[in-house]
Amino acid sequence: MNDIVSFNTNLPDNMEDLSRFVLIGREKYTAVRAEIRAIDKLKLAEEVRNQKNEEATMLAEALLDAEARLGELFKKIPKAVNQYKSAADSDVDSKTKKEVVENLGFSQKQAERFETLAENPDIVEYVKAEARENGEFPTRARVLELASEKNKQEDVRIPEEPDESMDLKSQVYTELSKIHELIADFEITPHRMEALRDNFDAVIRPDDHICYMNESIDKLQKIRLEIYHTEKSRQQELIKIFGL
Repeated sequence: MNDIVSFNTNLPDNMEDLSRFVLIGREKYTAVRAEIRAIDKLKLAEEVRNQKNEEATMLAEALLDAEARLGELFKKIPKAVNQYKSAADSDVDSKTKKEVVENLGFSQKQAERFETLAENPDIVEYVKAEARENGEFPTRARVLELASEKNKQEDVRIPEEPDESMDLKSQVYTELSKIHELIADFEITPHRMEALRDNFDAVIRPDDHICYMNESIDKLQKIRLEIYHTEKSRQQELIKIFGL
């Protein structure tokens, strides 16, 4: 553990070492979180739990820093072809950005998220401080959430004269479309589901999320029924008009 945490202030400079640190560090972080859950279950000494909590916190912070640094390096790679020199090979290879990223063990989506961390160092530091203050662990998901909110605020353009006659139908449809997009973009893989399970502990209660999710499902069911009835009415109207 000490070897990993020491990188917190002295991260590797090259992509290969940074990538290994992130991949191994994530596995270590998951293992430490599992140890904390076991400590809670066995009701071991509070001192032991505090030590493991600090270990997980330092590792989580170091991983965020490493991923942000990787994001900086990924942003410098041209998307088409890059003259990329491997540390293990003196020859220069021509590789696309996609090939470089995948050879290092990451997906394009992960690379994009690392780049978002790199673009928002202030948010990364805020999330680390926020987590410590709340007795939680800093997460990449929290950084991405705040970065998204920041981008939305920057994209807002206030009209000189507010349009009070905004079309409610368009507003509702736009909001519903955003919900569809968010759900569709949420990737469900064994690795991501394991990461989701690791988020829940004594601080973040899974039953709270289940409650929120049930409320969301109820709303979606109401919307589904409304759309279903609308479609049935439309079909009946077409039958009356065209005798279909």
